[in-house]
Amino acid sequence: MKKQIVTSILCLVLLLAVLGAGVWGVNGFTAPIVAENERLAAEAAAEAEKALLGDSELLYDRADEAASTLAVTADTVQSVYRDATKETYLLRLETSEGYSKQPIKLLLTIDFEGKVVDLSIEENPDDKELGEEFPQSFAGQDSTLAGVELVAGVTFSSSAIRGAVNDGFNTLIDNGLFAAAEKSDSQILNELIPLVYPGLVNKAGVPQAEELAGEGDVLSGLKATNGSGFAWFVGGEENRLAVSTALGGVTVYNTAGEDVTVADPALVEQIAALSAANAEDFSAKDAKNFGRLLPEGTELTAIEIPGYAGCVTSAYSAETPDGTRYAFAARPYGYANEPMEFYFVLDENGAIAALRTGELILHSDYFSAYELDEASYKEGFIGLTGESYTGEQTLITGATMSSDAAASAVNDVFAAFDRLVESEG
Repeated sequence: MKKQIVTSILCLVLLLAVLGAGVWGVNGFTAPIVAENERLAAEAAAEAEKALLGDSELLYDRADEAASTLAVTADTVQSVYRDATKETYLLRLETSEGYSKQPIKLLLTIDFEGKVVDLSIEENPDDKELGEEFPQSFAGQDSTLAGVELVAGVTFSSSAIRGAVNDGFNTLIDNGLFAAAEKSDSQILNELIPLVYPGLVNKAGVPQAEELAGEGDVLSGLKATNGSGFAWFVGGEENRLAVSTALGGVTVYNTAGEDVTVADPALVEQIAALSAANAEDFSAKDAKNFGRLLPEGTELTAIEIPGYAGCVTSAYSAETPDGTRYAFAARPYGYANEPMEFYFVLDENGAIAALRTGELILHSDYFSAYELDEASYKEGFIGLTGESYTGEQTLITGATMSSDAAASAVNDVFAAFDRLVESEG
């Protein structure tokens, strides 16, 4: 028996030796081929780079900013070249603001007059395709990028690319290489929306809305798909943007971003009427959900918070045996830009006393890698205030969109409460 074991061991050792020699032999044979292929690939890349750059002058290199002649603040800009012969600037851009948060690498060519010659997407790790038409739509555009529309269904990545190109333009403009093109009033007001009405846009800053017809000087409107309110475009002697939210109040802005509400009371009244005629009524749904969070028989009193423009769609006060409670319904945009539902009850000090939600993972059939103990997750919100909330409490591993939506809901509810306290004080 021992002899058989020894024989087996010797055979195994011999087999491993033969295999090792074989592997060594294969590696010894293929290693020079691999090395030669790598050398040829490096030479090809160098030739392609030389053909691309020609005699271009390097103006900026993020890897050696001290030796650069341009002042660049945008992290997206990696390098800038000037080709005097072709009268163009070549910029290498990189952004991680797309859907996957992995680097998207771009090559942008702009002529000396400030017009895009070409945009090439060198690397795009995101799953969804942008198509050929999107990068081609940049050709001929000036710094306004007025003719570039985001790709439906790929708004995060297309918005990230548009933002990187905008950074490239601003780099050249800020360094005095050409002047900025003049934006139309319409474009200025559209770009004002994410700043003054964040409840209407997704995290990429893209409006999620239904278009509405206007009346008279009110040219048209946008109705937020989450029910948070409206943005109206106003003409007349000057073009303006009017924001009317579900929590009450109308704010009017001019193209300089200034609040000019008091200058036209008649317009404010018209905007309020148009908004009321098109608004959604969440009161029955809110009463049902808050009824499960508050003592039985608690009456809700709707409250207005003028000037608030987040994703909170309704607010109530309620008197309970434990004191005054404030109830907020928030509808942030989640996966595929679909509104999610969060119902918060805050105590008199602004701490979260209770929470109820709809689906936290929209279209869960498409996801399997997320980690979520829903009961524990919700419990983690209780007691949080605007001061103690850090952002970590809303993270859901493997579900970025749901995490972002929950963060928007929490931040917006605390902002609404702070605004309420400020208005009452």
